[in-house]
Amino acid sequence: MSNIIESASIDDIALYLQREEGLDAKQARKQAQQVIDGFLDMQEKGLIKGWYFDEQSHLELLPSDNALKIIANQK
Repeated sequence: MSNIIESASIDDIALYLQREEGLDAKQARKQAQQVIDGFLDMQEKGLIKGWYFDEQSHLELLPSDNALKIIANQK
């Protein structure tokens, strides 16, 4: 995908949460771990392939082919 500029590590997400939510480093790291855990759960269930920050610095999910098929069938 051309709009993927980097994958999002726990450190990237923690920094994002510090900047956007005003959390301190410890809180941001804890919440970032929860976010990553949720993403890993969705990945294990076959709902997403991964996650990344887009060009506007929004955290985005990369849906799996199966998820895209489900979405397309619901429209």
